[in-house]
Amino acid sequence: MTPTSLRSHAFRIQTGDEDLPADRFNHHVNNARFFHFINLTFQSWYLAMNIRGGVPEHSAMMAHLSYDFLSELKPPSLAECRIEVCRIGNTSLEHQIEMFDLGHDGDQPPRLVGRGRAVHVWVHAKTRSKKPWPAEVLARFWDADDLPLDIWFPVGKF
Repeated sequence: MTPTSLRSHAFRIQTGDEDLPADRFNHHVNNARFFHFINLTFQSWYLAMNIRGGVPEHSAMMAHLSYDFLSELKPPSLAECRIEVCRIGNTSLEHQIEMFDLGHDGDQPPRLVGRGRAVHVWVHAKTRSKKPWPAEVLARFWDADDLPLDIWFPVGKF
């Protein structure tokens, strides 16, 4: 594993009729489903980082999420949600989020359909008090010996 291998993460979701609004007024993915897709991507990242259950008595908690809808996503289509750590604070990680439409079975060039940001804080599981992100967790995607706190990364393309 390279030091930055988990700083960026992507998750693909096959969209279908279940992603349409209940009233079927518009034939595009319901906006609320985008938040579900973002959650699935973070859950996948947590597993890759071994955060869920991998650090006793502590966990990452979503503190902020914002998202701008830029274009429709019409099912059936393959969506890809990409997250990238863009800032590391003492108790927080900020991620850039981008959602792409890849077409049917990934047969089209990626088309950006939305972007946003999320902030996770590291907390003690019982008290829910914020704690500094452990160096051993940060080392899963960055060399902990060289990691300054409260830094911004230039966000690049995947």
